[in-house]
Amino acid sequence: MDTPQHISFGLLVLLAGIGGFILNMMNLWEDSKRPKKERVPKDFLYFVFFVFWPVAGALLAWIYALDGSSLRPFLAFSIGLSTPTTIQALIKTASAGSGSPRGAEE
Repeated sequence: MDTPQHISFGLLVLLAGIGGFILNMMNLWEDSKRPKKERVPKDFLYFVFFVFWPVAGALLAWIYALDGSSLRPFLAFSIGLSTPTTIQALIKTASAGSGSPRGAEE
């Protein structure tokens, strides 16, 4: 892992989690500006994702660092902020293939 000597790996993963949390707070702020009838319901599923995105951001930063990539504090934070978009793009790319791979049994 190529990180500055004074910055621990755990701190970088924490920064990514904080980025995911900031994204949640931004979404809450934007939702609070809508009329009450148009706001997202704050049910159990909402809170599952409220916890999921920061954890996913931390996990993504951890994977990024394990891959040997240079991870700096701002990049770690940015990874946390962009986790929903990153995961969506990865899933879309993985599912872009049409049907079974060549030679696979159908």
